[in-house]
Amino acid sequence: MIKFAIFTLLTPLLWAAPSEQYFDLLKQSPKLHDIQGSHKSGEIEIILDPLQIKEAEGLAMERLLNNEVPLDLAWEWSRIGVVAEDQYLFWIRDGVIFPSGEKGTYDRIVWKSHLKADPGVAILPTVEDNKILLNLNYRHATRSWELEIPRGLVQDGETIKGAAARKLMNETGYRLDDCLLLGTMAVDSGILGSLVPVVACKAVSPADRNTDYSEAILDNVILSMDELESALLKGFYDVPLSDKTQRAKVRDPFLTFALLHLKLRRPKD
Repeated sequence: MIKFAIFTLLTPLLWAAPSEQYFDLLKQSPKLHDIQGSHKSGEIEIILDPLQIKEAEGLAMERLLNNEVPLDLAWEWSRIGVVAEDQYLFWIRDGVIFPSGEKGTYDRIVWKSHLKADPGVAILPTVEDNKILLNLNYRHATRSWELEIPRGLVQDGETIKGAAARKLMNETGYRLDDCLLLGTMAVDSGILGSLVPVVACKAVSPADRNTDYSEAILDNVILSMDELESALLKGFYDVPLSDKTQRAKVRDPFLTFALLHLKLRRPKD
């Protein structure tokens, strides 16, 4: 077993400090560390001290090497800082102290828009007779057709309601009339650091939708609550189109979150 003290003594050049980008990002974006946490309280504590960050990197690398990960990959996978970014996301690797008191690293992905305001919004639209308006959407990540409620990014300067109205119009052609904030949802709290507001609204005055060039919305589907609950239990719904029937998965977490909130808000008999 490689001991940390011996390893760092033999390979001091590997342990450069995280890039200035990482510390600048933390400084400029308090949301990334405003809850630093305390391992003594059972939380995962973010390390901000450069010397402790160096130690956490070394321990993370040692564990990888002990699991027979090649040296170059172990070094790459243990480096603390901004791992990657594009126009939408930061992939960040933090140095942390676990509740056990052990140091190591933990990755998280953050929407860039979340550093300024809400990263996005999801909308549960209801039409006449309290039916639910959904998108028949092809998702690249899962490579599958999905029945989902409309959602998308909040643009600079937009309110949640303004973003909801824009996304509803673009993706369905319906106009937003009345809006209720149901809550915020952590889509995957194990890796995603952004929280998404979910709203319910009345959708009126249907017209042609104007989807973005990158959207793959084939159609809009209106289901009664009974139809939707049945589809959720089966896990799919066969959408009748003009030339075929398209089977779509029904498992949208934003949809189920919104439906449960609506159910819990109904007056009890």
